[in-house]
Amino acid sequence: MPIKPVDLDKLKHQSSNIYEITVAMSRRAKELNEQLRSELEEKLAPFKMKSRNPTNEAEADRVFPEQVGISVRFEKLPKPTVTAIEELLEKKYTFDYRDAREGGRKSKN
Repeated sequence: MPIKPVDLDKLKHQSSNIYEITVAMSRRAKELNEQLRSELEEKLAPFKMKSRNPTNEAEADRVFPEQVGISVRFEKLPKPTVTAIEELLEKKYTFDYRDAREGGRKSKN
């Protein structure tokens, strides 16, 4: 997979501090990764049930073609980090500081 350089000047529309931008993109990438993981697990759940409760010994070690197809489709999706960078460039989410009494930050809409 080729490396795609990111123009940091384009990312500075949100903040002049590149570290703040990096943290915001990282949090968004984690959120996207969790969404993808839950979708994948949801789609693979029927196959896990079949392998846990096999009707015979041959079915216990069986790999289902549909299961492989689902996994391959998810592997071909863009990585969450790339998606988070693109979303920030397109201004699809923002980040700001919470009130000082609450502590911490929030990083998405």
